Amino acid sequence: MAKRSTKKAETEVTPIKEQPVENSMDSIEIEKPKKEKQKAKVEETIEVVEIKNQEIEVKPKAEKPAKNGKVVKLKYPDKINYRLEQIRFKLIYEKVDGVYVSYLPNIRYLTNFSGSDAHLFIFQDEIIFITDDRYEEQVKSELYDLPNMSTHISRDVWELAEKIGVLDRYKEIAFEADKLPYQDAVEVRNRIRPIKFKPTPEIVEPTTRAKAAEELEYIKKSCELSEKVFTLMLNYIKPGMSEKEIAIEIAHESRKLGSEGDAFDIIVASGPRGAFVHGQPTDRKIRKGDIVIIDFGTKINGFCSDITRTICVGAKPTKEQKALYALLRNAQMKAIKAIRPGMNGKVLDKVARSVIEEAGFGEYFKHSLGHGLGLVPHEKPIITFRKDDQNIPEESVLAIEPGVYIPDKYGMRIEDNVYVTKNGAIMLTNAPDELLYIL
Repeated sequence: MAKRSTKKAETEVTPIKEQPVENSMDSIEIEKPKKEKQKAKVEETIEVVEIKNQEIEVKPKAEKPAKNGKVVKLKYPDKINYRLEQIRFKLIYEKVDGVYVSYLPNIRYLTNFSGSDAHLFIFQDEIIFITDDRYEEQVKSELYDLPNMSTHISRDVWELAEKIGVLDRYKEIAFEADKLPYQDAVEVRNRIRPIKFKPTPEIVEPTTRAKAAEELEYIKKSCELSEKVFTLMLNYIKPGMSEKEIAIEIAHESRKLGSEGDAFDIIVASGPRGAFVHGQPTDRKIRKGDIVIIDFGTKINGFCSDITRTICVGAKPTKEQKALYALLRNAQMKAIKAIRPGMNGKVLDKVARSVIEEAGFGEYFKHSLGHGLGLVPHEKPIITFRKDDQNIPEESVLAIEPGVYIPDKYGMRIEDNVYVTKNGAIMLTNAPDELLYIL
């Protein structure tokens, strides 16, 4: 069984420990399917591992109750002022009067509203928020008290816009061309003529990549919760259990400990199915000696975590398996230590990918190195070799996840979440340095 330490782990975010990235490595033979054996110089790991118990305190979202049906003014993070300033600067650049925001995560980043129906108009001197009557009470305690924002209840956004004079006061309105479906955009354009409806991609989303201090705290809590759930799963998983059973238990424990729900569909892939990069859990039963990939995330006040852990179940890992895990961990840590604000995602991807390629496994690392993380589990920037225009902002949160997937054998992936500061990355989660096994 995986051995545990009784030492209590600190829940505060701690900087990456300074340690040499390149260690002396043994030459390990790793068999690749239908090809000649190649020697990968990777560090051999130990068989006894330590799992730290983590104390998690998940507090409910602090909200001020509505009194006598009146709207309660909720103070907003300073970061919202920056976002509004940047959006309004973009309005000037695009030569439009305002922007119609329809993408719910962007609306929540700006207003704190968590409902399923909302519309936001941002102009230079006013903000108009619209939702339907299902949320008439919710907005009274949830909306930020943004400057010059008026709140309206309606099931017909554009009828209301005409009623309150929006279509009379303005001549050209931008919209999120990368978020609003084409057919919806055409219908709106036809309805509001002669007002111009201008497609403007990424007018809001880039301003949300840098996280407010308050938002970071929710992400940290979500990360701590996910690590706690994984630790509990080490006492649950055993041979004979199905992938679906494991996924269900992850979701169950996450909710018990305070998660609002799964950040995304849980991935559990075992044995040869581990070669499926996004292997959804099936009825396949775990066998002795299987390598199992577990990829999941939790949510606190809407903010997500996203971690992947790889374990060996029912037997001690082979020398080959330990060596491959060490290779991935080395690649991941090199990349994390290289992170700096403004860095191009393609350059960062190359840091990890070159380590894996030099070991002879580049063709088995097929996906991007990572992505942004926030209200949406997969946000920009995308850390990938496929794009040249993805730069990493200061105060963003990233998921870094190198992986290798060998057909008909198994796959491995390690994923951790980090916070980007002016001095580099700070770990929000920390995968084991050695491949864990459960007997």
